[in-house]
Amino acid sequence: MTTSNIKQAFVIDGQVFDTRAEATNFLRRPKIIEALLVVSKRNQELADWLLSNREVIEMAFETGTIRRVSKADKNRLTKAVEAVKASGNKDFAFVTENAAQIIESFRWPKVERMSPEEKETAARNTLVAASGGDEKLAKWIMENQESIMEAYKAGIVKRPVSEAATSGLAAYQAKRAAEKAAREAAEADEADAANAE
Repeated sequence: MTTSNIKQAFVIDGQVFDTRAEATNFLRRPKIIEALLVVSKRNQELADWLLSNREVIEMAFETGTIRRVSKADKNRLTKAVEAVKASGNKDFAFVTENAAQIIESFRWPKVERMSPEEKETAARNTLVAASGGDEKLAKWIMENQESIMEAYKAGIVKRPVSEAATSGLAAYQAKRAAEKAAREAAEADEADAANAE
């Protein structure tokens, strides 16, 4: 007996994406490339390399910091576990039977805190390894870290905060401040009355 599954997908120019995030990243790609071209002074090969090695570069600068499991990490793990389950391989029975617990309990290994100098050395070593031993490129990436990281954020649409939410928050904060001031004034009056007796 065959089973049929209905699966929702996002389609852009004939390409199918499983998640909105993947589709959004596909749409952002030209903006990221353009931003990387600006950083790399119009060097297309370097911009393409920076984009294709994005994860390694970002992780190089996160070396020595405590890493939390993000939604993206959890989604990638879920996809990997689903692929293992779909393989039907009996050698993966343990993973298949405990998939939910594996996904839920996943944590990154404990990281030892590093000094800024140690972080810089570790980042440089990671970048040299990623670039095939090109120390000059690793040094350039480290010198342009902020610009590269900013370029990776190109095309992210930030939703503006609505005027109603802003004014509502301001009104709430003013009300709370007035209540606190009244409470403190009442406590001060009680203290003065107690001292006068």
